[in-house]
Amino acid sequence: MTNRLECSVTSCRHNNSNLCDLPSIRVDGPGARESSQTCCESFEARCQGASNAVSSTAASPECSIECKAQNCTYNDNCKCDAPCVCVGCCCSDASTISGTECCTFQEK
Repeated sequence: MTNRLECSVTSCRHNNSNLCDLPSIRVDGPGARESSQTCCESFEARCQGASNAVSSTAASPECSIECKAQNCTYNDNCKCDAPCVCVGCCCSDASTISGTECCTFQEK
């Protein structure tokens, strides 16, 4: 399944104007009960001084999402079935995977 993905984690090297340049991402948080207990496993910190233009792949609003958040309403056999997913920061500026979260997470 392909989802619409919006990403506000500007410190991620895959973020290009709030779109992701990866064809698929992984959301982690097998025991999550709220969005802050999830994270984007595909996060990679942007190098200092790098701009959004360094991406080698075109960013797209469409992305396949593997989901390990078993307690999420949108998790369908480890695939996300939400029509639109927002990935964001659970702190002011994410510098590691643990600073990211799936803002679309909704507990079953």
